[in-house]
Amino acid sequence: MKRHYVILIALLAFNIAKAQQWTTYTTSNSGLIDNHVHSIAIDAQGNKWLGTVRGVSMFDNFNWTTYTRANSGLACDTVIAIAIDKFNNKWFGTYTGGVSMFDGTNWITYNTNNGLPNNRIRSIVFDTLGNKWFAMDPGGVSMFDGVNFTNYSTIDGLINNYVEAIAIDSINNKWFGTANGISKFDGTNWTNYSMANGLVNPVVISIAIDKQGNKWFGTFYGISKFDDVIFTNDTTINGFNIGRVQAIKIDSLNNKWFATIPYSSHGGVFMLSDTNWIRFDTLNSGLAENNVLAIAIDKHGNKWFGTQAGVSRYGDTISGIKEHNEILKISIIPNPATDNISIKISENAAIEILNIEGQIIKRLQTKDTKTVIDISNFSSGVYIIKATTDKGIIAKKFIKE
Repeated sequence: MKRHYVILIALLAFNIAKAQQWTTYTTSNSGLIDNHVHSIAIDAQGNKWLGTVRGVSMFDNFNWTTYTRANSGLACDTVIAIAIDKFNNKWFGTYTGGVSMFDGTNWITYNTNNGLPNNRIRSIVFDTLGNKWFAMDPGGVSMFDGVNFTNYSTIDGLINNYVEAIAIDSINNKWFGTANGISKFDGTNWTNYSMANGLVNPVVISIAIDKQGNKWFGTFYGISKFDDVIFTNDTTINGFNIGRVQAIKIDSLNNKWFATIPYSSHGGVFMLSDTNWIRFDTLNSGLAENNVLAIAIDKHGNKWFGTQAGVSRYGDTISGIKEHNEILKISIIPNPATDNISIKISENAAIEILNIEGQIIKRLQTKDTKTVIDISNFSSGVYIIKATTDKGIIAKKFIKE
């Protein structure tokens, strides 16, 4: 019976993966600067900010822009953490350079010269007052109120100075994942949790908090769920070792997504929906690689996974494009097409045709509301027409047979 259950879960994962759309972006098929993607954040406009070992790549669903030490104010090219505040400022936690903040025009870097205890930043979060919290290893935790840094270490009550992760709950408690357990800080008091309290492993790498207030801790070997009373632990799911849990995200349906690294384990992505587990890897899905370092979820519900072999997007919205605009109308005839397509649009437009990876295949300017485009030399597959006019942007998919 157990064997049948495992087979059923595997088939379920395969069928879900087929029904959804997988796309992988790498240095060879996109403008991604490096395939080793440590961190991902998505801003209010839907732009994806990808931290790599060679700088930051920003993807707006069509075009790529790269920021490095050489061409911007980024303090260090290895970017481990990215967070975006309510003003749409981007905060980049680097491996050796501290924190760099980018407001879209100007760059500011904060490091040990400004009050940080260490320049290696592992995690960045913002509290309800707008304070920035930085995790360092070593160095403990630093809180920045925009003017001053307040630093916390084992002297203050933190369980360990090697801090990998931070999360803030609904009542503003700060939870810190360290190399030797968990610390909760309510602003005055510290409470520490270790394996003696039920934690599955002392090295806590990632934290997420669900809608019910449960805390999910990804460790060096396994997952711990904490309901503020007891820990519930998992180290093996459907016969697969969970291993090192690098990142956790919770989607709008309260599904939990775990990015793992195959250190004495199988790696890939584990998803928990209610009580059912599904695993995604390179064999049963379009995941680029089983070394998964980061997760982000966009407003359309697409999941973005940073791996050591590029970034993989999983979802049913191609490039995050909504085929809707209240003012503009566009039609593509025929669709699917073989040799030519006829585009009808209500305004003169700058047209871009993109492939599924977001690369621009063709550009042209329409002067009439109807334009015929030769696609006979296109490879078979899904493409996107993006039309930019004075009244806005609209996009629509078509299929080349």
